[in-house]
Amino acid sequence: MELFRIRFINKIRPDTIEIRYRAVLEAHSSDTIFEGHQCFNRNYLDYTILKNGEVALRAITNIFSAVPKNLVLDKVSFEQSHDRNLLQVPTKQFFDDYIINNHQIDRVIKKTDDEHHAIIDTKLITELRIG
Repeated sequence: MELFRIRFINKIRPDTIEIRYRAVLEAHSSDTIFEGHQCFNRNYLDYTILKNGEVALRAITNIFSAVPKNLVLDKVSFEQSHDRNLLQVPTKQFFDDYIINNHQIDRVIKKTDDEHHAIIDTKLITELRIG
């Protein structure tokens, strides 16, 4: 098992919303293992998946499908949107439910509770970037 993290950065412009993401190993080398970006034209967009953060979760699923199964997601950092009416970070509960419902529990850090139920322990971090 090798740990990796994902960082999401967004740019909201008058005509487009762009989401960039990069997955890197947690090891000293910090090798990039996956890089992606999505650009949405605001005139032809259903904002639902942006407002609840599902667009990021779908990107994570895409990353999972492309990297070896021995890579486990340790941490996800999100740049907080300057316009939360357009773009939101997924809640921890939504993230956990999405991972469980999409049978991706083996791709994230987890621990077990006293009843031996899996608890997702992957960290979600929201960064406020100024400037």
